[in-house]
Amino acid sequence: MSHDPPPELSVRELTLGFGGVTALDRVSLTVAPGEICGLIGPNGAGKTTLFNCVTRLYRPDSGAIAFAGHDLLRTRPDRIIRLGIARTFQNLALFPSLTVLENTLLGAHSRDASGFTASLLGLPGTRRAHRRLTAEAREILGDLGLADVADRAAAGLPFGTLKRVELARALAGRPRLLLLDEPAGGLTHAEVDELGALILRLRDERGLGALLVEHHMGLVMGISDHVVAMESGREIADGAPEDVRADERVLAAYLGRTA
Repeated sequence: MSHDPPPELSVRELTLGFGGVTALDRVSLTVAPGEICGLIGPNGAGKTTLFNCVTRLYRPDSGAIAFAGHDLLRTRPDRIIRLGIARTFQNLALFPSLTVLENTLLGAHSRDASGFTASLLGLPGTRRAHRRLTAEAREILGDLGLADVADRAAAGLPFGTLKRVELARALAGRPRLLLLDEPAGGLTHAEVDELGALILRLRDERGLGALLVEHHMGLVMGISDHVVAMESGREIADGAPEDVRADERVLAAYLGRTA
């Protein structure tokens, strides 16, 4: 008898309020190992707030969050990345004066903060580790088509390139689950298509799961294994992409709204 794999990420009955406004109202979702889950909804639906709870930037008022058997609400925020969760942001969180390679190396900080800092400082016994981290970072950049800009400063690079640099930094932490917060924002149609193919390839080749917040419906519906729709802090649909797309509650949530 076959069984579905246990969820890698489990969010149950998550509730959070800010100053009398309910940002999350008993939201639940799961992401299985190697699964891509799309999270959609109008602006203000609570999608990024949910991300911030998973990464412990916010603490919910009630509910539970577990990842790979670990209770995230009992886990220090700085340990979340070490468990295997990496995140990208709506607004780029890169250091413009650092090179693409250096920005990518910052993602390795999650694996060994003290060792990484020591390697950057050139302390005794760390040169080998720094060479290894650098080689890994260059391999990631090559995999994402960024090898030719590895030694260029991030400042001045095209926006689509910088989006891939942020993804490279996340991958440097060797995650099992990627939280992708509007990765297609600001990209051209061609770049969105390339991004979708890249996310699928990373899933297939690295076994990564992903929780994808995105307004670009073509991308979400094209690559997600299942989709969760939210409105005003509540989950209003959860299912296969084609079912969620046709759900009357989802259509009503978007009707007359701007993305």
